[in-house]
Amino acid sequence: MVRRRSFSLSAAALGGSLSGSLFKSLSRPVPLVLALALPLVLGGCGRLPGAFSTDMSDYAAAERIWQDPWVAPDARVGVAGGAWGSNGEVDRFVGSRTTPYTRSVRLVAGAELAIAEEAGWLPTSSTCGENISIALAGPADAVASLVVEPSRRGSVAAVRALTPHHLDDDWSVPDVVTRTCLSTGDQGDAAQTYVEPRLGSEPLRSSPLPDQDEVSWRKDELSAADATLLDEVSADLVTRDLPAVPTPTLDTGVNRRSGAAMQVDVDSTTLTELSKTLDGWDLTFTACGGGGPIRATYVGSFEHGSAVVSATLFDGANTLTVRLPVTEGPPPPAVEDLPPLTASPCFDGEVDALTVLGTPAVLPTDLTPIRD
Repeated sequence: MVRRRSFSLSAAALGGSLSGSLFKSLSRPVPLVLALALPLVLGGCGRLPGAFSTDMSDYAAAERIWQDPWVAPDARVGVAGGAWGSNGEVDRFVGSRTTPYTRSVRLVAGAELAIAEEAGWLPTSSTCGENISIALAGPADAVASLVVEPSRRGSVAAVRALTPHHLDDDWSVPDVVTRTCLSTGDQGDAAQTYVEPRLGSEPLRSSPLPDQDEVSWRKDELSAADATLLDEVSADLVTRDLPAVPTPTLDTGVNRRSGAAMQVDVDSTTLTELSKTLDGWDLTFTACGGGGPIRATYVGSFEHGSAVVSATLFDGANTLTVRLPVTEGPPPPAVEDLPPLTASPCFDGEVDALTVLGTPAVLPTDLTPIRD
């Protein structure tokens, strides 16, 4: 059932920016993300004052987006914080996904926008052409971009979500528009050109920065509880003929620390087959239809904590990723409290319209040190 091909994942491999070359690479069957498990050090030029460090309000804002049914990030997942090496900017990135489809750019953009609106995201600007770009305003002052580009097989949709950094005390969200460029084939009320949400900039504020010390990672090895959780998860996976999760590299100081993770190709082509493989793990979220992949998340509960699985099944490129909490990070999101899905049309095979159910189970892929 499992192809013996697995990889550890790092923050560097799951970067938040989505380039045109990435879209074109996804016109082929979706590849596994290959990575070296190396930490991304954030020191060096443009060292930032301590006030730029991520705090718990940034973390709480990111948690809300991680569990958003439209965003449902499955690539890089993080928290707004200082943009090291930027000479005084903040980075507002919190989550992204890149989803291939067999349907046209216009059909996919319309389907994705409909799901976004159901989840409380509303468009603020758009541009249609060979590519379609839509900016959106979401819950709790979050913003996002939806960019759909053509591929050899159909199209690829990229979603990226941002939240304001806690230093952005003058943050404002663009006004919502009543129509996008998808409306009746013209620009409608969204005649203004698509405006990319502001990923990075100096903090949006008129007052001086507060004087705070820098925070840093202290531990260079797993705690006893984290090591036991890693053993519990790996033992469970091995009984399912899946690889164990590698021990993450932990450096002290100021760096971007990845959580323990593993990605593997599987032979499961249906949600039914995958759920049998993960029997005992709770299914919490599904997305399917509209010419796109089956996407799903699962939660495994263990004596010393929880782990999550995100899976994508798409035309022979079937992968699942196992992720554990970031060591020395804040308590992980309450993924163990997510209600399990007992039914979904994604079990039934072909689904015509893009359909999303449940709440994504998501843990961060990487974090910088977080102030209490």
